[in-house]
Amino acid sequence: MGVFDQAARFAAQADAGVVPARLLTGSGLALTFREWLDTRTIPLPGGPDRTADLVAALDTGATNDAPWLLVLEFQAQPDADKLDVTLEEVAVLRSRARHGADRKGKYKVTTGLVYTRDRCPDDTLDMRLPDGSGTRHTTRTWNVAEDDASKALDAVTAGSVSWGMLFWVPLMAGADQEAPIARWKELATSGVKDRVRRGDLAVVALVFAELAGRSIVWKRALEDFDMTESQVVNEWISRAELRKEQQLVVRLLNTRFPGKASAEVTKIISEQESADLLNHWFDTAASVPTFDEFLKVLKQ
Repeated sequence: MGVFDQAARFAAQADAGVVPARLLTGSGLALTFREWLDTRTIPLPGGPDRTADLVAALDTGATNDAPWLLVLEFQAQPDADKLDVTLEEVAVLRSRARHGADRKGKYKVTTGLVYTRDRCPDDTLDMRLPDGSGTRHTTRTWNVAEDDASKALDAVTAGSVSWGMLFWVPLMAGADQEAPIARWKELATSGVKDRVRRGDLAVVALVFAELAGRSIVWKRALEDFDMTESQVVNEWISRAELRKEQQLVVRLLNTRFPGKASAEVTKIISEQESADLLNHWFDTAASVPTFDEFLKVLKQ
């Protein structure tokens, strides 16, 4: 999982009600966030490591109404298979997830696609027959880049939207202008009292600004901002960078020595957590004349 996906997951969980509320705007149903479901206990099709990005359990407020599950998937760019994937996720969660004291109640399940940069190309998978029978799968979609940054800041100021919306503002239209960024800083400073949380907000904002191609203007604007070190955010940024280095070594091997890197070799590289050693392996892969010579270094 890349740093941008990590940032999206972190932002969604930091202020849990914001993303579900934005996705469900106009749905005609008022749902309140209850908890995040641990999807690791419900593996999805495609292998034991396949899980949804996040799954939120939501309540209607009515005693006899079944609660909902909102499956969240974060996308920076279009994925031709994403609707098929979310249909699988809905089916599995509907079939396996249970609620209530007796764990026999079934959830109602829907999906939400959050596009952090590009626009969702299609939110409906229609496989109905001419008579209307069959399957029609439609997702709730939030194209963040199409939201107006100034209007989002107005909503936070008015209190109609929680502070967590500030995470997403750098991705929105108009967020490359000085005035919205200055308002963002003011709201982050006055509305988020906890220093660690405020630091998390700023770090994620910079990550999203990079995704939107606005890194320079946001870094300049936040030079004097209280950027308290966040252990959580720093850890997933570090792991994302480490994963990138692992992939670079494997890619170089496959380029220089096609077909030579076995599954065992790839596994050793992908499990290495020393950046210094990965850099050494990269330099070795770039310089040795044969794959066998690289293996000698790898197994030292």
